[in-house]
Amino acid sequence: MGRDDEAIAEARRGLQIDPLGLNANLGSVFVFTHQWDKAIEQLRSSIDLDPNNWFDHYFLGRAYVQKGRFPEAIASLKQAISLGGTTEVWASLGHAYAASGKRKEAQKVIEQLRELSVHEYVAPYNIAVIYAGLGEKDEAFVWLNRAFQERSYLLTYLTVDERLNNLHSDPRFDELRHRVGLPTPK
Repeated sequence: MGRDDEAIAEARRGLQIDPLGLNANLGSVFVFTHQWDKAIEQLRSSIDLDPNNWFDHYFLGRAYVQKGRFPEAIASLKQAISLGGTTEVWASLGHAYAASGKRKEAQKVIEQLRELSVHEYVAPYNIAVIYAGLGEKDEAFVWLNRAFQERSYLLTYLTVDERLNNLHSDPRFDELRHRVGLPTPK
């Protein structure tokens, strides 16, 4: 948090050690540091090396959402799911639908995740990101507070997760950030 240059430098060092295995890592760091064009370039390069890694498609989809390239984002996230992506990938697909104005599809993803939660664990944080994308702040905070009650590790991304940007101006965001123990973003 707030040490973007160090994170990028570490990811680049890792890439020198293991170019294939850590290629996507640098791409994900670019996503978390909100460098969308660099993320897209890095992740597309990583996909060229290994098109079957769901992780690359997942973060590429997230970067595309931020660039407003919604058809590409949705296609990348669907590809990540087909390659074995997690419920977190489903949440990003729901968020992409919401951000692109496809409310009905976003709601279907929420319903699917709720049904899935009967049989397996679905992190409340993942449902919160879809509600954030829909602009339903009250629901997003309900689910983020559930994540806090569960002590979800995903809350460590709270201040850098671009899918939650529209919540930053809400006083409940700072209150939650403080409870989690994260510094004030710069």
